[in-house]
Amino acid sequence: MLTTKTGTGVRRSLQRYSPELADRVIEHLVEGDSLRKICEMDGMPSRRSVFYWLKDNDDFRQRYEIARLIQIEYWAHEIIEIADDTSGDFIINERGERVVDHEHINRARLRVDARKWLMSKLHPQRYGDRVTADVTVRRDLRELSDTELLQIVGRSGEPDPMPTGGEDGEETVH
Repeated sequence: MLTTKTGTGVRRSLQRYSPELADRVIEHLVEGDSLRKICEMDGMPSRRSVFYWLKDNDDFRQRYEIARLIQIEYWAHEIIEIADDTSGDFIINERGERVVDHEHINRARLRVDARKWLMSKLHPQRYGDRVTADVTVRRDLRELSDTELLQIVGRSGEPDPMPTGGEDGEETVH
């Protein structure tokens, strides 16, 4: 029997896939919980078990991927809540004065930054840094061949493959 070791030092055996347990894992992911946190909960599978399920079960893998996308949206909403929450930004010091609690504000900033970083890595198409390049190439047109100039204006530089009759009945090439 295969066993795994958790962060608490307790060894847990690998669990066979069960739709009910898989549903619980998915539910927790959608609510924003990390896989590590989920797997530390009583009655939940080990992370290693979940990884085997992902490898061996296409239906679970698809549901897991969708749950991860929803989890990322959950974190986006959490970022707004954290940023908008001003409770705790001020404290009363020992002299009874209301002062800024920089530690609390820095902790909130760290929470936001951690979520933003994870979101950018798990869903870079939507939350990753966008890199744009604005390139201007300057080249003297006198350096180009006739074929290159025709390609620039959208013509191949090759004669038309279908000859047509000219005014005097002779074939001409356009």
